[in-house]
Amino acid sequence: FSKVINDLHTFLVGEKKVEMLMWGDRLLNGEDFSYDEWESDFTGTAAAVEMIPKDIIICDWHYELRKRYESVEMFCEKGFRVLPAGWEKVEATLNLIRYSQELNQPLVLGHLFTNWSTKPEQLSRFEPLLQGLPLLLS
Repeated sequence: FSKVINDLHTFLVGEKKVEMLMWGDRLLNGEDFSYDEWESDFTGTAAAVEMIPKDIIICDWHYELRKRYESVEMFCEKGFRVLPAGWEKVEATLNLIRYSQELNQPLVLGHLFTNWSTKPEQLSRFEPLLQGLPLLLS
């Protein structure tokens, strides 16, 4: 897994001179976090977190309401810049934003509002975005 990430990094960052972002779920050891098999790894890919370049921006997605999103802290502690990412559940997204802001960590870059719709006009009515943006700007 780390070889593929490193090869992509060489191509994107080294050759194309663009910033690289990637989803963080496969870099989270499911034994160390209280995330399920969708949000974390139970097959051994998480070890790659120690073997990949730290200039990759990790998009740390979590769609459920939780008290803590420990992976945001873990990625920062390892030196990655992080974009926490929520989806359709308003309270879960707002809580992820609040949690990330309270870390007061400069490596947390903001928030990534994910939306899996193919209709861009739906964004103007996407509640997590409508309620989350004022929280980010406050």
